[in-house]
Amino acid sequence: MFSSLFHSFQRTLSLPTGLMMVLLLLCGCGEDPEARGIDWTPPPDSSLPPGFSDDDHVPAYVRAWHMPPGFRGFPARWNARVRSYLEQELQKQQSVIDEEEARQAASAAPGAPEAQPTSRLLYALAEREKYRSRLSMGDYLVFLTEKELPPDLHWQKGDNQPELGDPAAIKGGSLRIGLQRTFPNTLRVFGPNSNNATRRYIYNDIELPLVRIHPQTGALIPGTADRWAVSPGGKTVYFHIDPKARFSNGDPLTARDFVSSLYLRTSPYSAEPFYTDYYLSSFARIAVYGDHVVGLTLPAPRPYSAFYAGSLPSTCTRFFAEFGPDFPQRYLWRAVPTTGGYAVDADGVTMGSRITLSRVKNWWAADRRYTRYSCNVDHIVYSFIAEGAKMRELFRIGELDVISARDSDYWYEGLEIPPVHAGYIQRVRFANEWPRNSFGFHLNCSAPPFDDICARLGFHHALNVQAVIDTLFRGDFRRGSSYFSGFGAFTNPHIRALPYDPSLARDYFTRAGYTVEGADGILQKPDGSRLQVTVSSRIDPTYAAAMNILREDAALCGLQLDFEQMDDTVFYLKVKNKQYTACIFSWGFTPPVPDASPYFLSQYAVNAEGNPIPGTSNITAIADPQLDRAILAARSASSMQEAIDAQHAVQKAIADTACWVPGWSSGFWRFAQWRWLCWPNSATTHFCPPLYYDPLDSHLYWIDPQKKRETERARAEGMRFPEVELNIPLPSSHP
Repeated sequence: MFSSLFHSFQRTLSLPTGLMMVLLLLCGCGEDPEARGIDWTPPPDSSLPPGFSDDDHVPAYVRAWHMPPGFRGFPARWNARVRSYLEQELQKQQSVIDEEEARQAASAAPGAPEAQPTSRLLYALAEREKYRSRLSMGDYLVFLTEKELPPDLHWQKGDNQPELGDPAAIKGGSLRIGLQRTFPNTLRVFGPNSNNATRRYIYNDIELPLVRIHPQTGALIPGTADRWAVSPGGKTVYFHIDPKARFSNGDPLTARDFVSSLYLRTSPYSAEPFYTDYYLSSFARIAVYGDHVVGLTLPAPRPYSAFYAGSLPSTCTRFFAEFGPDFPQRYLWRAVPTTGGYAVDADGVTMGSRITLSRVKNWWAADRRYTRYSCNVDHIVYSFIAEGAKMRELFRIGELDVISARDSDYWYEGLEIPPVHAGYIQRVRFANEWPRNSFGFHLNCSAPPFDDICARLGFHHALNVQAVIDTLFRGDFRRGSSYFSGFGAFTNPHIRALPYDPSLARDYFTRAGYTVEGADGILQKPDGSRLQVTVSSRIDPTYAAAMNILREDAALCGLQLDFEQMDDTVFYLKVKNKQYTACIFSWGFTPPVPDASPYFLSQYAVNAEGNPIPGTSNITAIADPQLDRAILAARSASSMQEAIDAQHAVQKAIADTACWVPGWSSGFWRFAQWRWLCWPNSATTHFCPPLYYDPLDSHLYWIDPQKKRETERARAEGMRFPEVELNIPLPSSHP
């Protein structure tokens, strides 16, 4: 209905779509404009419709639930949908199995030994078994009582890890940060455009999951669950929700909020296809055992099973009392309640320029182990500043408290300013252990010249990446190694990038057929085909400067390097559709365990006829049986040691394909701060635990009001402090 009204009004008034949307949001079809804005307050929980009827065969505690509009009948609809999905996937895998077995039988020579199953067949066999197992489990979403929990569960509390933060932390004050990015076009946490660059600051880094990883030891510690238990087979994890857990609006967190989240995020009203795939692929079953216990079954056992099961999102049920067909518009600027220590402050949002987070009053985890010394400042003020020069000037005059300084020019020359020399501003270099992205040169293995591994190996030796590091980054960065670096024990420490070597490069190019040297020194095949490679990238001046260095050294190897840059969206589509030759590109990864499947499995590279498949994440189009077998072994690893060994084998197999040339990365985060920004120096936390990419994500810092007054007085009177540069190394227990 909303869609038809929208287009009818638009045709009548002849207005552009964007302006028409703004007018509709302002007028609200006769409603008070505040009803759609950030100041909106949800109605009482009792105003929501009952989620179940007396005829539903569910326990009494479930029948008492009030749920968002449209929920009635959802469990049965969802269970039927999952059953249909599993049956279709099972049929699809069976078709692949039949097809591969028929092809293998047809190609077998009489009397020849039986051929090894193809990677495609092995994958289909494993998937068929998985879907058969899931179908045998029955309904996906079930409601039980706490008495029906398996007996003899071994509950873990995760309360034996080191404390986080510093008891000396001071509560209060505001932290002012500049973000050099576009103001978000929504405050929704799901739905259209919600997965924007600002989301991590206002939601992802704030929200507490059921369990989380201790950022110093890597062990699991409580989140919103106060204890958890893993089934003997390792597939099902039971979480007991802390009865004290609350959303930032004061609503208690219960099992209802996880069921609501499933309903809301998979609804067609949310226009969010990601979450349907997420729930279908990530969980085999969600069982509720009373208001405070959920049992989550994974499709297969895996290391850190409690961490992966604990990623199930919750949603404050009452907040979605007006959920319906116009959800994307109605909730566009409504800030969602969180379970963490901060929430978006309605009074602190200036559209287009500023978003303020305020510390939650009477936060339920304020006195809890691992969180009691965190979330110290009262407010975090994010200002959206397009120009880097303006941001640096605002920081210089004290209007911002902290600024990133990863750029070498800014770190070395840009911070040679009086406030640094006078000790008002401090430089900080923080060494961290975080999964590095796969930054480097991805090669399209489905087309010449990189359909020949000798050409790929020659390309490795023809790129003088170390010269880029030494020249552009002044030696501060380091050469990449494994495709999955920074995963601790899961990273293969023996993989090294191939060095720049013109002799070896020419040798490999010769093996690839480039045997003739032209008058300009560029190699070519006897038929005149030149060894000429175009490297594609998004628009970035650093990449352009790097290519100028690489181009000259590559020419000494007989390789002509051309370079093209394009808009982010155009570039991404070109890469995903495998319409490039070589590209500067990276995927971002998160701990604790890497997953190579989407990036390297053959079925995401080429179809049965051997043609490249567009739109997949296997952008190199690599189809290597040995790599496939290694990935499948990693997917089936259940113990920690099995997983470590399997991940090392996967990374070795990736390196053996030579489909990716490691680029450059840093093992640190550099920033500058005014001296009143303080960090822990306790027995258990020195500055910040290393398992943070940006130390500000930890929320363990605080503002010292006395130091701030002292600094402001010193600036006014021309007094000085010692110049300070903090260098925080990795703890001795980290590589």
